[in-house]
Amino acid sequence: MNETAIAWTDYTWNPASGCEKVSPGCKFCYAETIAEKFRGKAFPNGFELTLRPHKLGEPLKYKEPSRIFVNSMSDLFWEPIGDDYRDRVLEVIEATPQHQYQVLTKRPEELLRYSLRRELPPNFWAGVTVESTHTMSRTDLLRAVKAEIRFLSIEPQLDDLGPSLDLSRIHWVIAGGESGLHLRDAALRSRRGMAEPGTGADDGRGWRPIEERIDWARHIRDKCIEGEVAFFFKQWGGLNPKSGGRILDGRTWDEFPRTAAVARIEEYA
Repeated sequence: MNETAIAWTDYTWNPASGCEKVSPGCKFCYAETIAEKFRGKAFPNGFELTLRPHKLGEPLKYKEPSRIFVNSMSDLFWEPIGDDYRDRVLEVIEATPQHQYQVLTKRPEELLRYSLRRELPPNFWAGVTVESTHTMSRTDLLRAVKAEIRFLSIEPQLDDLGPSLDLSRIHWVIAGGESGLHLRDAALRSRRGMAEPGTGADDGRGWRPIEERIDWARHIRDKCIEGEVAFFFKQWGGLNPKSGGRILDGRTWDEFPRTAAVARIEEYA
C-alpha cells in the first residue's frame, strides 16, 4: 500500500491495475497517465489489465485503523477482473475489520450484481463516480446496493448536478473540480469554464472556476446539508489537485460519514 495525497483517504491499495474508459470523466484519466509513464517498470503492462496478487496481503500488515482507497489505478468492477479475483480482495477486507475500504467504480451494474452474489462486509464502502448529469443514473443503481456506506464521487465535476441530484440513501459525497496538465490547453480551459491564473477575480485560487462553477459546488453542498449527508470538498482543480486550494465559502469541508468504525479511526488519530 502507499500513503497518498488524496485528501479523503489514508492509503491506496492496488491489487489490480489497468482499465477502460466508459464516460467523459475518464478522458484525461490520471491512472492511465501514471501507468503508461511507468510502463515496463512499476507497471510492466502499462494500463492494460494486470492482476497483482502479490499486493493482496498488504493491508494485513497494517494494524492502525485506516481508510484505504481500493484500486486507485483501476476499477474493481471492470468486467475482465472477474468475480474469483474480487472474492480474494473481499477476503482481505473481511480479515481486516479495523480498516475502512473505499471502493469507487464507474460500473455500478457490476457492483450491484456482485453485491447480490456476495454480501459486502460492513467495512466495504460502495461508491460510484457521477461526473455529469449524463451519468446520474449510476446513483439509482448504487441505492440498490446493500452496503454500510454508499457514496458519490463528483469529480471531475463537468456540469451542474445540484438541481437534479437525489441523495436519498447516500451517506457521503466527495466533490471536486478538474485537474491535470491537459488544462494547459487554453481552448479546453475555455470549454471547462476555467480562467488563466491571475486574470479576473480569482480570490487566490489560481485556475479558478467561473462563478457558475462555484455555484455548482454550492448546490451539491447545500443538497448534502439538506439531506444530512456528509460532504467533502476535495479541490477546485487546476494543473495539479492543489492548484486552486480547497476553500469553499471561507472554510474547508472535510466531513466523513459517521459509523462506529470511523469513530475508532478518528479516536486513534
